[in-house]
Amino acid sequence: MSSRWRQTTPRELIDWLAAVDVPRAIAGGWALDLWQGAVTRPHSDIEIACFRADLHRLLPKLPAFEIVIARSKQLTPYAIGDALPDDSFSLWLRRRGETLWDFEIVVEEQRGGLWAYRREPAITRPVADVLTSAGGVPIIAPEIQLLYKCRDPRPKGVEDLRRCVPRLDARAYAWLHEAVARAHAAFLPDLEGMRR
Repeated sequence: MSSRWRQTTPRELIDWLAAVDVPRAIAGGWALDLWQGAVTRPHSDIEIACFRADLHRLLPKLPAFEIVIARSKQLTPYAIGDALPDDSFSLWLRRRGETLWDFEIVVEEQRGGLWAYRREPAITRPVADVLTSAGGVPIIAPEIQLLYKCRDPRPKGVEDLRRCVPRLDARAYAWLHEAVARAHAAFLPDLEGMRR
């Protein structure tokens, strides 16, 4: 567990964002666990995915939180209304006066109605297929979350992939397979082995 992060639960995060009418979804390992319907491993943090174009509507709804840009292992204070640098995709938030971070916002890209994978923007998906739900909780589609885990996966990422890849339906797996072949080809044999 990380000593930087408070153990925020999905329920707390959902409650904090209840009045926010902006497309967003729980991401990361928590999204995969919600999709599976069970907590499968410890989580050191929690994050939501939000499209860059929607940040200007989301962040003003969170006045109780201090916000920083996390980039290149540095934290830079962020003031609501400032432009977020194009190469920034991670915002950390904590309630004012607290020392531990409560959650992260992972910024997703879209253009022309298509989500674009930030590590290989040629890989796209219709925006309508990016955010889904599990038990009424908005989550990022599992195949998209798994794609992020295919680049130099850490041990917990490998665990997530081994658990989740066999559970993907044929359409989701086909999309993930094609995306990994284009963006992280070295991992493709591992991915195929997990499907068998």
